[in-house]
Amino acid sequence: MRVLITGAGGFIGTTLTAALLQAGALKNAKGESERIDEILLLDTHLPATSDPRLTRMQADISDHDTRTAIAAWKPHCVFHLAAVLTSAAEEDPAAALAVNVSSLANLIDTVGNKAAPPRFVFPSSIAVFGGLLPDNVDDDHLQKPQTSYGTHKAIAELMLADATRHGLIDARALRLPIVLVHPGPPTQSVSDRIAGMVRDSVAGQPTVCPLRPDTKVPVVSVDTVVRNLITLQDADTAALRGKRVLNQPALTVSMEDIVNALNIVAEVAPRVTFEPDAELKKIVDGWPKGFISTRAPSVGVVADKTFDEIIMSYQRHLGSAAKTSAA
Repeated sequence: MRVLITGAGGFIGTTLTAALLQAGALKNAKGESERIDEILLLDTHLPATSDPRLTRMQADISDHDTRTAIAAWKPHCVFHLAAVLTSAAEEDPAAALAVNVSSLANLIDTVGNKAAPPRFVFPSSIAVFGGLLPDNVDDDHLQKPQTSYGTHKAIAELMLADATRHGLIDARALRLPIVLVHPGPPTQSVSDRIAGMVRDSVAGQPTVCPLRPDTKVPVVSVDTVVRNLITLQDADTAALRGKRVLNQPALTVSMEDIVNALNIVAEVAPRVTFEPDAELKKIVDGWPKGFISTRAPSVGVVADKTFDEIIMSYQRHLGSAAKTSAA
């Protein structure tokens, strides 16, 4: 089996690559486990690799030559992670549209195959929802995105459903809440502004929280996201019950909850200063606080149980990275 990962150099992409190498196989359209022979990593920046199953393509997904190479390679499965995220999309909506929507359309055209449609796994976003929201938002809640990024993801969901209807691909999408914990260096993404609290505190450094202590957000660990993306890829089509998109069930925590968990788990008590950012608050306030899924149990998609587990997962990643560097 040949697997394509776009955005492979990013936070989720690097974790997904490691998980696929460890798993060694995915289920094919017949529901049979099939060995992964090669993984094509596509991004503008990629880490060095040594596993013979990995092929690096350091290129822009928007380039025609890149798509020509992908078409010749003929992937059986695609994890399309490449995206321009919330803050950057707000600053330059046109550039974000080109990556988040136009490049997706071109990629579908590139890999689509009615004779043997590849499975196409896509991380959508909690940002497709907005406006006045109930306490808990489920899979089928009306979409009213309040950001360009959320709008692009909503468009992408419809495009994937339509391409699946035409038999070009077999799409499955998972709407993600805030994914933690980005290892750094710091970025201006919404999730990383919150991740910085954990990253700095575990490192024994003072940190600034850009939200009020009582602000609640839905979160998930990167390890859980990756497991669920693979689970979704492997899911039998019948288990999807005609629906191609579901929410990633989330753990809802306040900023104060995060500090308390760090007090328990981290070896050094966190030194957190709260300095609310009005623009960030506006974005976060437009998102659901309770993020649930009625379809997740039928396909085996799960949530994290506690924030303690998310911190410990991050600490394990730090330990693995340190061992790799030493080797």
